[in-house]
Amino acid sequence: MKLTLALLTTLLLVAGQAFAIEPEAKIIAQAGAPLTITSYSAAYQMGGRYTTEGIQHNVEYKNTGDKPVVAVQIGLVSFDVWNEFLDRSGGVSIEEVEPGASMKGTWVARAYAVSFLTGVAYVSKVRFADGTIWAADLDAVAEELRKIEKDFDVMKLKGKPEKE
Repeated sequence: MKLTLALLTTLLLVAGQAFAIEPEAKIIAQAGAPLTITSYSAAYQMGGRYTTEGIQHNVEYKNTGDKPVVAVQIGLVSFDVWNEFLDRSGGVSIEEVEPGASMKGTWVARAYAVSFLTGVAYVSKVRFADGTIWAADLDAVAEELRKIEKDFDVMKLKGKPEKE
């Protein structure tokens, strides 16, 4: 009985410490962007029978412009517990979003990242129904990311993501 109680107490202490640092989710807003990210969360998830291991990013966005949108890329950047860059990916959705309408998307960055702490989302690219394309100012995005990692290099945003 004493051994069982001691094991249970140890498990509770370890479990309590496992959640001592809660993940953070940040949104980078951009002046002139045709979409606004209205909600964002990110957390590391272990792989299982029905889940993929990686960082799960949940994004809700709204078409705040006056033109229909037919494709969206959400930039997703991840940092570890030491505020160091882990990964970047692009959440792509090819669905029509009328002016004033909202959409949701969930993407899993498959980087092995048990040390994940901070996720950042921003509107990366938008394709309108008329064929025109809007793209984020990546230098401005990188400037915001330097609030997390002091020496963040904008080139980490300009290369093609490994997984989309």
